[in-house]
Amino acid sequence: MAFIQTDEYTLRGYECDATGRMSMVALMNLMQESANRNAIAYGIGIADLAEQGFGWMLMRFRVRMHHYPRYGQTIRVITYPTFVEKYFIYRDFRVLAEDGSLLADAASTWLVFSIARRVMVPLPAFIRAMMVPPEVEMLSRLPLKPDFQLNEWEAVSERIVEVGWTSIDQNQHVNNVSYVQWLLEAVDRKTLLSRELAEIDVVYRAETHWKDQLRIQWALETTDCIVHRIELDNQHPGEAPKEVLLARSRWRVS
Repeated sequence: MAFIQTDEYTLRGYECDATGRMSMVALMNLMQESANRNAIAYGIGIADLAEQGFGWMLMRFRVRMHHYPRYGQTIRVITYPTFVEKYFIYRDFRVLAEDGSLLADAASTWLVFSIARRVMVPLPAFIRAMMVPPEVEMLSRLPLKPDFQLNEWEAVSERIVEVGWTSIDQNQHVNNVSYVQWLLEAVDRKTLLSRELAEIDVVYRAETHWKDQLRIQWALETTDCIVHRIELDNQHPGEAPKEVLLARSRWRVS
């Protein structure tokens, strides 16, 4: 069978930012909650994979905001898988207002890793056999390689973050939304006060764990776009920092 997940959420105060708009972190958390529920319906939830020694890992996630909902509004999150291949499964999201207008959409790419070896593995047969819903609205699949990069000399700002216990998920690594929170909090004050996030495209390179030291960097690509990078800072002496994440954010006047 094929399953489309639809959930309604009424926005609470802690899911909104200082302007009263829903925060990107809250939106991504709700999207992933709906994705988890959809995976459970398919029999491929976190617990289902863990029983066979596997775990889910997000490889890429791009969210486009068309209109921000505000405190007290009810939104509808719709998600479903769109394509399954040997190593990757693709999933789309749509976020609708009560009147059915489109608030946001997102495309994502997921992989499976071995819990024992902590390495990517081909999708197990029981995942590759799943059916995707027919005749659904499909976003373009994200390319495996991004068209953006942050070079060492470009970084205009950086900060160090130590991974705390509350950032660790059931797969025993940092929850992917925590990274987005850290990179957004590193953005300059002027941008945060005068603009709103229109789009963010995140490429996850490697997992990190409790007590790791992460270097959060960013640089202006254009007047409207910022390129971000997160590196693992606590490597052995002489080793190059390990790249954990790349991202590009696009901002518009709020």
